[in-house]
Amino acid sequence: MKKNDASGDAENTHDIAPSSLEPKLNRRQWLQATLLLVVGGLSGSVTLQSLAESTNTDGLSAFMTLSKALTERQQLDPEVGQRFLTAFTQNNLSFQSQLQPLSAALAGGTLDAAQQELALQILEAWYLGTVNKQVITYEQALMFTVASDILVIRSYCLNKPGFWAEKPATRSV
Repeated sequence: MKKNDASGDAENTHDIAPSSLEPKLNRRQWLQATLLLVVGGLSGSVTLQSLAESTNTDGLSAFMTLSKALTERQQLDPEVGQRFLTAFTQNNLSFQSQLQPLSAALAGGTLDAAQQELALQILEAWYLGTVNKQVITYEQALMFTVASDILVIRSYCLNKPGFWAEKPATRSV
């Protein structure tokens, strides 16, 4: 709606300050919203449903299947997965027994608060490379794959991780 001021110029009376349009979303809320979107996409997932109905008690297999569904990546390093599983199990002895119910809840789209927290912990492990603030992997954390075609993983050295394992190039004198 336009209104004329004393000079006859029209001014807009419905201006909204740009700062009032800024979202008020913190990191935790963003992660929770992202998880809910992933859960929505996983509802009815055949892979998760088969894991939920499985009688196979192989912890690594169940953990990797669940991890692949949560991260939506089909290629995850099983050695890193084993290290994550070991770290989770050391911190929570009932961790492996929670995987099948979590898979069932994800497949059905019915996560409770504890299951949501567990799913976030698994995602955090894969993306940040940490379990309970303990570094399990650095170079293989999924957070680096987003920009891996452009950026080298940061470390104390200006070269890429593991550069020292290769023989240096020789120069002719």
